[in-house]
Amino acid sequence: MWKCLERVLCLNSAFVFAIVLARTGASPAIVNGALGHSVSLFPSIPVRQDVYEVMWKRSSPSTKIARYLEGSIKYFNTSYNNRITLHSGNFGLEIHDLRKEDADEYEVIFTAGDSGKERREHIQLKVYGLVSGAHITVQTTGICNFTLTCTVTSGDPTNFTWWWEGEALVNDNTQHIPVLGNMLEVHHAAEDEDIVYKCEARNPISNETAEIRLRDICKLDTHGVGDNFPKSISALIASINIVGVIVGLIFTLYFTLRMSATGERGSADPLPNSSICAEFQATKSSAATGSLSKEIRW
Repeated sequence: MWKCLERVLCLNSAFVFAIVLARTGASPAIVNGALGHSVSLFPSIPVRQDVYEVMWKRSSPSTKIARYLEGSIKYFNTSYNNRITLHSGNFGLEIHDLRKEDADEYEVIFTAGDSGKERREHIQLKVYGLVSGAHITVQTTGICNFTLTCTVTSGDPTNFTWWWEGEALVNDNTQHIPVLGNMLEVHHAAEDEDIVYKCEARNPISNETAEIRLRDICKLDTHGVGDNFPKSISALIASINIVGVIVGLIFTLYFTLRMSATGERGSADPLPNSSICAEFQATKSSAATGSLSKEIRW
């Protein structure tokens, strides 16, 4: 008899504990919706025949959205701009053309007609943009040493996964070191150039992948980084040559103008010593031919 009594007490205690858990509320159910699409929030509470009222509300801040009352439906929140529908059959709340601001915790309250008792349920709505346009960019750090970065053109990726020859890469891999989730550092030898790297960008409602071959990366490295150095040197040499030509032209022009100026000065303004020397030569020549020396004048 005591064993039976203990069993009854244990069952009652378990039942009371379950009721307390239900009242305190476990974590709300999570519903994921796609940005720009429609989503329906369905209560898990069984719909009874004596339902008198059903109220849908947002939790933060507490705002009425829609109400079912004795067969009629009324909408309250104008911020949805006619984007919500309350279905009277299952009392699910449908939201159309989802927006980021629609993400929130929603509450549905059932009220029984005979007793007036209420039952509540919470649903967490999360809104994500569909992932699209996944691609991989390469930053080389040497011959076949590079960093891969996985990005998307649109959407809200919540995580990235890197794959190497069909194997998911993790942080403890010695040759592949994921960095910040969407980045991967790789150090490889040229003989492994047929290896394919793939990244997957995903969120709870969508995913997309992109891939690249090591052969293509090494080509980018050879023709990208390898050619930049000689091209830079050639550009530097060409610049130096241009500067040299310009400096040579300037000096040539300078000396040409100076020589020209010196020649004009010599013809226009002869020095006095030149006249004296000319007279002396003429007098000396006359004396040699028998002219009178007394006519020489200094």
